[in-house]
Amino acid sequence: MNNRLKKSLFTGLAALGFVAAAGAVNATTANAKTYAKVVSNKKLTTNANDRNVNFTGNSALYTKAGTLKGARVQASKTTLSGLASSTSSKNNVRAYRVATTNRGSVYYKVVTYDGQYRGWIYGGKSTDSFGGGVKSYNTTTDPKSADMTSTSSSSAASTSTTSSQTTGLTDAQKAATYKIATVGTANDGTQVTYTSPAWTQYKQGRVMTDSTKYKDATFKITDQTTRTREGDLWVKIEATDQANSAANGWIKFSGLTTGTPAETFDANKSVKIAYRDVTTGKTLDKTNTWTTTTANTKQGDTTINNVDNSGRSVSDYITNTGAPTGYAFKLKSDSGSQSDINNLTVTPSADSAKFGDTLTVDVTPVAATTKVKFSYSTGSNTATNSLSASDFALGFPGLTASAQKETLPSGGDVNGVYNVDYWFGKNSGFAKALNDANKSNTVTTIKANTVKGAKNDLTGFFGNMTGSQRYFYVYDGDATVKANASALKNGSTVQLVFDRYTTSNTQLNSKNADINTNTDYVAK
Repeated sequence: MNNRLKKSLFTGLAALGFVAAAGAVNATTANAKTYAKVVSNKKLTTNANDRNVNFTGNSALYTKAGTLKGARVQASKTTLSGLASSTSSKNNVRAYRVATTNRGSVYYKVVTYDGQYRGWIYGGKSTDSFGGGVKSYNTTTDPKSADMTSTSSSSAASTSTTSSQTTGLTDAQKAATYKIATVGTANDGTQVTYTSPAWTQYKQGRVMTDSTKYKDATFKITDQTTRTREGDLWVKIEATDQANSAANGWIKFSGLTTGTPAETFDANKSVKIAYRDVTTGKTLDKTNTWTTTTANTKQGDTTINNVDNSGRSVSDYITNTGAPTGYAFKLKSDSGSQSDINNLTVTPSADSAKFGDTLTVDVTPVAATTKVKFSYSTGSNTATNSLSASDFALGFPGLTASAQKETLPSGGDVNGVYNVDYWFGKNSGFAKALNDANKSNTVTTIKANTVKGAKNDLTGFFGNMTGSQRYFYVYDGDATVKANASALKNGSTVQLVFDRYTTSNTQLNSKNADINTNTDYVAK
């Protein structure tokens, strides 16, 4: 009896021991759960437009790649699905880093344009295209073609408002001139202009913050697009008078008053300016009108000592207004200035102009205005690498409209060339403007002791962080000259070269909001 009891106890204890051992093995296995590891983590360097994405709702947003130890949910699938169908462009999304785990999974770091959501999201198994929780997305789309048979659309150029039109412009609307309907400071797309339609490009904002002084300015439309989420029509406007070019940019079409007003030429107070294409001998359809503010003048009186509402004489008006788009003044001397009325051919002479006259100015077709692209080199390495707006901490440097006009080749004869050293060398007007805080909105100067090996303070532009330091880009006129042919055909894009440094100064400056700048000079 006792022996059987002992055997039973022994057998029972042995069984318990086996179960305990098995439990211990299972516990060890559970505790040894492995997490994924990141084998690659790098910044995306493709074109910014190619990195615009939208959420699919198939994956959540995490503080780090979702399969890494410690990853926490930033936004649920439900939340992201709501953002994906949002009708506000503030919820557009930009991908800017990509990571790959040892399991072959791809994760993208993304941020909504308003900065409310930022984190990592599963992107599939390949870096060749977006997948998983994100997909490629166009923040703007081409507007639907205008219905040319529609009475309301085709006659819109003669109406006083543009209301809420969402279709593309008719030919009549494209040919019309416009004013900003309500001038002011409202940041709603209708009163000020933008570098691109609001919230369709990451960290790109307003060209100007107050349109009050442009209440009488007139504009023509040079481009149009629709914001994908809102479906509203935006247009790019260009001042008909160069004096108002600082207002050029994108604005809602509904923010403009339409219609080319009937010309009210008063021969007792005005002089008409016409333009003749010297290559064809034909007078262009485009005209401008100078009108004096002086009272009691009459047709046939001299215009000398009379000015318009901007304080300009007839001669000043001609040079300030500039030649029509696609043309430049035909200069008597190429070494002279376009702002010198005596270097232009005006018939009859502007100095002898009388009220009621029509003055004809000789012009010649020109190539497109020169654009630039950015690149950098490091140390003694002469090889260059392309730079995108996202490589600069504050985006591409913005320049004032006047700086661009004065320091960039204006296009010139379609068969002509421009000298790269003259326009972009280290002593060029462009180099000086780029480093002038009164003309360039993000330029700053850092101390030499924050840059290893630097003997002098450096003036340039902050880049992104690299470890505990930050990149700093300094324009190199000599390297720019070497990177391009000595002479480029008018209208050609020039490659700018910057020297890239690393600085311990990580205190980022802010954009200069006191000057109106844009990046129209950058090749898109």
